[in-house]
Formats: sequence, structure tokens, C-alpha cells
Amino acid sequence: MGVLKCKCDISLFYLHNSKITVFILVYVDDILVTSNDSNFLKEFTGRLNSVFALKDLGSLYYILGVEVRRDNPGLYLNQGKYILDVLKRFGMMNCAAAATPMVTGLKFSANDGEKMADPLHRKPIGSLQYLLTTRPNIAFSVNKLSQFLL
Repeated sequence: MGVLKCKCDISLFYLHNSKITVFILVYVDDILVTSNDSNFLKEFTGRLNSVFALKDLGSLYYILGVEVRRDNPGLYLNQGKYILDVLKRFGMMNCAAAATPMVTGLKFSANDGEKMADPLHRKPIGSLQYLLTTRPNIAFSVNKLSQFLL
């Protein structure tokens, strides 16, 4: 079908020529397909459906914790719902806000350099990784915490 793998992201594929651009994002069993030509997009997804069983959910509104809203000037991404879900799941709805996501200048160690084997820490840190798309201000902190997981 002429689809190429993106060099910077293993889950992103594309098709591009002088008139048409198509992007295909694949994550486990979710697939997002978009194009600058709606007629070609229908034809292309029809061809994909003949090879893979696809279920068309219509216009994108939510994927991987990201809410998507579209209007005339553009596309808006928001993870507010996901953030609230994470805070509720880990009993942190009433926590105080902080200006910075972690204490600065502190050397971290978990039990003298041992990795945290407690699964209690894995889920919240893993959940925070999904926020790095829209919240790059927490990227350093989440990465630092991830280094201490088994």
C-alpha cells in the first residue's frame, strides 16, 4: 500500500505523495488513521479493513488518556479527565498542589541503591508516564522515579 515506517516512532506509519498525506498510529489494538483527503481516507481504511478487521469508532475523541476536541481553528488535546482518574485511583484527590513536581537538589536512593520491588509504586509511576505528552514539566521527575523501579 506504499506505507512507510516513521524513523522516530515505531508505532507511527505514513504515506505521502504530492497530493495526499496519511498518518497511521498503532498502539496495541488501537489504530488511528488520518489524512488530508477524506475520500482517499475512506478508500484507504476500506483497503486496511480487507486485511485487518477494523472497527470504525468515528471521529477521534479519546485515545491513550488524551481527550481530543476539534473546531474550526484547530485540534485541542487535554488530559484533565485522565489526571482526575489517576488522582482518584491512588487516593490523592485532596493532596496539596506543589509549584515544582519534586524536591530539587536531593540525591535519591531506594534502600541504599536497591530497586523498589513494591508494586505499590509501579502503577502510579506508570500512570504518570502517559501524562508526559501534555505535561513535559513532570518528565524529569517521572523519569527519575522510574529509574528506581524493578
